[in-house]
Amino acid sequence: MSMSEVIERKAAIDAAIGAHDAERFADHFQPWLEATAYLRTRPNFAKLGMEPGAILQFNAVDLRDVGTRKEADDAVMGFCIAAGLARDAAAFTALDKLLTQRFGIIYPGSSALYHCNQTIDPIVTLDDAVGQVLKSLFEGEDFAPDRLWNAGLRLLQRLRSSNFERELTPILGAWLRAQWEAVIAGPNPALNPDAVWLGIRAALDDERADQSFIAALLLAAGAAIENLAINPEYLNQLAKLAQRG
Repeated sequence: MSMSEVIERKAAIDAAIGAHDAERFADHFQPWLEATAYLRTRPNFAKLGMEPGAILQFNAVDLRDVGTRKEADDAVMGFCIAAGLARDAAAFTALDKLLTQRFGIIYPGSSALYHCNQTIDPIVTLDDAVGQVLKSLFEGEDFAPDRLWNAGLRLLQRLRSSNFERELTPILGAWLRAQWEAVIAGPNPALNPDAVWLGIRAALDDERADQSFIAALLLAAGAAIENLAINPEYLNQLAKLAQRG
């Protein structure tokens, strides 16, 4: 019964993130964190030949657990990514208010939200980089091609390490498609014209919005942007990801 309940709780938090529905997310946030704690302890019971039992309800101490706070940061960052790509600043603000009301100022997941509403300089971690991209989106900024490329790379890297990878991938894919279609719709001196039509347009012809599409689009766009220095390791990673099957 407990594993089916885990699945139900995951579906509920997935739906809240996909719709960037702050109230729904807040309602299902603690139940999801309780489910992740259950999943972390389940292997230990299995080693002892014991059943893990039911999903336990958290108290205030449980919410301060390091593992729980990590899972909370992941869930809140997932919400912020979905809301940011929709430029839904109201949802972002509402989530902060709701979670503060329910859990206090230093609530589980507050670290992830901090990355998205504060200026961070220098940028050190991946969440620093992703948070600054989302901050710009919430503030309505437009991205030049080189910054758009870097935003796509960082968001792809972040979602690949998230519990919400499957839900966030098509959202990012659709956003990048719209952004690059807009970029190549008019003249852009930062782009090599031949590389645009041989590369970016060909990548956009793929109607899927999976990670292979995202990687192929980033490879094509990176080749088209004049004077864009890309770490060779990133190019290797994208080339592998772009290959389907």
